[in-house]
Amino acid sequence: MDEILLGLSLVVILSVLARLSATWMRVPPIVPLLIVGMAVGISGLGLIDPVKLLGPSLSPAVEIAVGIILFEGALGLKREELASGVRGAVTRLITIGVVITWFVATVSIALLLDVPHEVSILIGATVIVSGPTVVLPILDFIGPTQKVRRVLKWEGILIDPIGAIIAVVVFGSFENGVGGEFDLVELLVSLGVGGLVGAAGAMLMFPILGTKRLAGRDKVAATLMMVVVCFAVADAILADSGLVATIAMGVALANQRRVRIDQVAEFKETLVPILVGILFVLLAANVDIDQVIDLGWQGLVVIAILIFVARPLAALALVGLPFTWKEKVFFASMAPRGIVAASTASAFGLELTERDVPGAEYIIPVTFMIIIGTVLYYSLVSPWLARLLGLAGEHRPALLMIGAPPWALTVGEGLTRAGADVTVWTEDPDEARAAAERGLPSFGGPLDPEDNSADSPLEDVAAFAVVSDDDSLNQLLSFQLAELYEANQVYRRRSPSDAAPIVNSEALELFHDGDTETEVQRRLSAGEPVSVVGPLAEVPEGAIPLAAVIPQSGTMPAKIHLTTEEKPVKQDGRATLLVLDAPS
Repeated sequence: MDEILLGLSLVVILSVLARLSATWMRVPPIVPLLIVGMAVGISGLGLIDPVKLLGPSLSPAVEIAVGIILFEGALGLKREELASGVRGAVTRLITIGVVITWFVATVSIALLLDVPHEVSILIGATVIVSGPTVVLPILDFIGPTQKVRRVLKWEGILIDPIGAIIAVVVFGSFENGVGGEFDLVELLVSLGVGGLVGAAGAMLMFPILGTKRLAGRDKVAATLMMVVVCFAVADAILADSGLVATIAMGVALANQRRVRIDQVAEFKETLVPILVGILFVLLAANVDIDQVIDLGWQGLVVIAILIFVARPLAALALVGLPFTWKEKVFFASMAPRGIVAASTASAFGLELTERDVPGAEYIIPVTFMIIIGTVLYYSLVSPWLARLLGLAGEHRPALLMIGAPPWALTVGEGLTRAGADVTVWTEDPDEARAAAERGLPSFGGPLDPEDNSADSPLEDVAAFAVVSDDDSLNQLLSFQLAELYEANQVYRRRSPSDAAPIVNSEALELFHDGDTETEVQRRLSAGEPVSVVGPLAEVPEGAIPLAAVIPQSGTMPAKIHLTTEEKPVKQDGRATLLVLDAPS
């Protein structure tokens, strides 16, 4: 019992440490997770043996965890994103692209690794999948346009259950003694069963998420329960339709307007990263590294064929869609394999090996060889290729300015020159006109801080500046925004010194202590100039730093910082500063 307790504790500890190291090293988390898992696993130090730790419950536990991960990813699939060719691209990649990838992978594995053709078909189906747990961190590192990101995000999430179901259908043929055969009807029935169960689960969540009698954490727990229920019910009806059910439930909740779903954001913030880390450590620990190495140069050729032949051929399906040739080249250069491939291979490999199916011993090492090879290649090469194509860093950090007094418009105009996108919300026609004269887009009308839809003006905002002349509005909005977003993303104009705060907001107060704000406002309103100071330049003597635009670094997105008493803006060699020039 002590050995099992120690092993499980190590899985949790090492998975968290690996994720922390990934943040520090600016690499996708899967890289250190795979390295750590194999280092402490059965062919490394031998500290973690997943089969001994969890026994026959290993495969079901992995499947449920994968279902939860895919549900969280599906919560980000908004139908509004399927515009400008995104819908057509995703549809072609998860249909035509799947067939091409499966065929090329199967043939190359069978010919180069001398694997029986039945097992080759199964491995080929297993490595169809990509997955958000590996694609999204690489995209965060690169920072491409929203259109490119949306295509790859939708593909990564939707292709996981499709690949898993195809693999399950092929796996089921082994039970019938005709290994390698594929039943299209069973695939369609699995999709249908999962879709219906997931939609029903979403509808059952409406009264739970809509009630005011439950606290936010209770709603998170209820959502987690329903995800597991949908997975179990669908899987009981038809094997492996549970993954489809969890995705269908997530998509249904994300695209309805009856209840708010922001309460379940905890899935993304805490539970899912922990699950991903634990799964990768467990599955990597179960890999026999010697078997992977024994695949030799033929294994490397298989990886090369998947990267340089299968994926580009799949991307050819995008011909005729409204994407530039550069974007199509990038789509052809992004297909890392992730957690679903690892979990599916582990489940099938162990069971078929126990049945003494010829060639079953290849399933786990070949799949993990492909996972390791594709993750390392795309992590290293895709950012370089994106920069070469001019697609990297296309997504500039965005500031939403609420209110538009003259001094704030001066700051907004300067931030655009420093590399930020600034948008103004105002109900005052004069302020809107002044913003337009300075080249700042503006809008009016209702502003809902809880609106997280794909076409919301709050989508992907890096920072908020609440600077209207209405102090009550400033305090109320800054309070709401600080509750819904990270408090250090929200900056508010300080209240007049003789007015008591109406609400206690965690938003940061603009500028420094004392009467500096009044002085800065006076000087900016008087038309005193602001200047942009590059990352390697020194701030001129007497100039007052007002804001900093920090470019993305590794997996950290680009940011905008405005100077506050708690965190005054300083030059650190990375940021582009906006400064109020010294008095002449």
